[in-house]
Formats: sequence, structure tokens, C-alpha cells
Amino acid sequence: RERRKARRYEVRVPVQVTLPRCRPAEFYTVQLKDISRLGIFFHSPVAIEAGAEMQLTFALATEQDSGAAALVHASARVLRAVLLEGGAAPFYGIAATMDRIDLVRPVAATAAA
Repeated sequence: RERRKARRYEVRVPVQVTLPRCRPAEFYTVQLKDISRLGIFFHSPVAIEAGAEMQLTFALATEQDSGAAALVHASARVLRAVLLEGGAAPFYGIAATMDRIDLVRPVAATAAA
């Protein structure tokens, strides 16, 4: 039975994760899997403990036909991390709630050469 309060959208984009409480701050690039207005789920090579605060930065398309994207900066808190089975290297599924979301600026998409 589905308990989510907001609809999830499957999205596959890279996300820059910053763990600001670590000294020095730690940075990781992870793969976004899905997003809603309340939360995010991504795959990470690093286990991030429940309750950890993090900053997320990623680009999301604003209109499919125009190729325009918005740069998103979000403050989030980890709800859970689960080990994903079956990979050669350990990977974790990280579920987080987003406390604050800012659209930083529009980003022009570039065509691959």
C-alpha cells in the first residue's frame, strides 16, 4: 500500500551532494532516481546515516521542447539508507526529505557535439 503524500517522478540526473557537517565538508556525485515535492531518492556509493543533513544541487528540465533547465539547490535530511544488493561494488539507496528548495537560475542546455 502506498503511503507517500506526494507523487514521485522518475528522473535520472546527476546530483552533487555536500555533507556540510563533516570537516572538511565532503562532496559526492550521485544518481537521482526519483523526486517529489517533499522528497528525493538517489543511489550513492557512500552510505549516509539517517538524520544527516546535506545540500543537493542538480538541474531539472523546465520544458521538454525548449531544452531549458533550472538549477535546483535543496537542503535535505536523510530518512534512511539501504544497501542495494547485486552490484559488484556496494551501492546504497538514500531516501531524504527536502526541507528547502531554491531554483537558483535558468541554465541553457547545450547540444552534444
